[in-house]
Parts: sequence; structure tokens; C-alpha cells
Amino acid sequence: MISLYTTLFNIDKLDVDLDEVFSNWLYYVDEIVIATFRWEHEKVRDRIFKSKFYDPKKIGVVSRHLEIETDIYWEGKLKNAALQNCRKDIALQCDLDERISGKKEHLEICCKAILDNDFPCSIMLPTIDLYEDLDHYINIGHKWYLHTREGSNRGSVNWARKEDGSLDPEKSDTCELIDKKGNLLPCIGKVDFYKENPKIIHLGFLDLEQRNKVNQFWGKVWNHRSTGEFDKDHKPEKIKIGDKRKQKHNLSKPLWQNLK
Repeated sequence: MISLYTTLFNIDKLDVDLDEVFSNWLYYVDEIVIATFRWEHEKVRDRIFKSKFYDPKKIGVVSRHLEIETDIYWEGKLKNAALQNCRKDIALQCDLDERISGKKEHLEICCKAILDNDFPCSIMLPTIDLYEDLDHYINIGHKWYLHTREGSNRGSVNWARKEDGSLDPEKSDTCELIDKKGNLLPCIGKVDFYKENPKIIHLGFLDLEQRNKVNQFWGKVWNHRSTGEFDKDHKPEKIKIGDKRKQKHNLSKPLWQNLK
């Protein structure tokens, strides 16, 4: 029923346990489609092949030739490449630092609600940003994670343009869930943040030192979107410890399920 799609690149600098990632994702979904850059295809494929959860019927890799320094829309194009190669009726977008949580049957209820409609649509899932450890968080929001496969695309929404036609980074991160005309896909529901409901747990702020290392790359990308120029020497502001929003979430452990 569900295809999960994601991106994987900068493989030589990537510090992630793919066994742990796949064991969580495959508990909930039927297939995983991973998009990478053409020049990293073999390295990414070889890394995935080494996972004990690798199954050619369930995990696939696609690649595209995109230029980070000249194409401001490259991230959305890469995510869309993964989406367009999904085979199931429902698609779920996740990043490598995100885990799926909640009861599997509740996620399936959301999928069936989407399929009850005869037009491309989505359901927003809650996402929680854990902070420094597994017991604390700094933010809970909602994103367009779950949607129909057919008629869906990832890219820049059509109204995120300045008068000169350039990207307005305040309105788009180039990865919105859109139709073929660039309109946002209709959202038919918003799942409440509740312990048994499906949700996405974001782990990107668990290790702030590692986060700052990752942002050395992403800071250049974000600056490119803002200025229209790619500056190899740009240095983003570092994330500091002590976020005043930090508080306990009181969710039960384990926070997410994994295949054995």
C-alpha cells in the first residue's frame, strides 16, 4: 500500500546506520525508493546492498544528474525523482533523520481515507523535533508527508516567485507537495499529535555538534536560495545549546517500532 521515498547523497560524509533506518521504515511501508546524484549512484547502491534489510523487491535506487552550485531547485527535483519511481498507491516522504512512529493500523486508516477520494490529495502528519536526547523536544508541527502517488510531485509551489521570476525562499524550500501545474496538493486532514497516532520523529537535533557539521553544507544551499549565488565560503550561524523551548514530551518508549 505504501511507498516511502527519500534522498541519500554526500555518502562519504554520511554518519547514519542504514540498518536502523530501514528496520523502522520497513515496519510501516512496503517499499523504499532512494534518489541520489548520478555521480554517487554506485557508492549509494553499494552502501545499501550491505544492509541486512536490503531486498531488491523492497529497496531501490534511482539517480539524476543535477548541479548543486547552479540549479537552485535541485533538492525538489531529487525528491521528485524518488517519488516518480514509487509503485504503491500511497507515498510517504521521509528524510534519513526521521523515524515513523505510532500504530501501524492507524497509519493504514489514514491511507484508506486518502484512497477514498478520486483526486490527488494528502493528509498532514505531526512531526516532533527531539532535542539533545530522546526524552526532550523543542517543537511539534505538521507536514505534508502522506499522499497519493498518482498526480503528485515535489517541487517549488507556483506562487513562490519574486517579481523578477526568481525563487522566494520565504515561500518555498523547492520541495513542496504539488500537482503538475505547481499548485499545492489538497489536504483532506490533519492528524492530531497523540501517542498512538502516526507521527514523524525528527532526530536532527539530538547531536548539535553533528548538526552544525551537516549545516556547513546546507547553509550554503540556503544561502544560495536567498541570494541567487552559490558561495563556497559561506559559513552558517552555529546552533547553540540551551534552547529555551526544550521540554519533556512524555511519550512512551520505545518511541518507534523496528523490524527484528
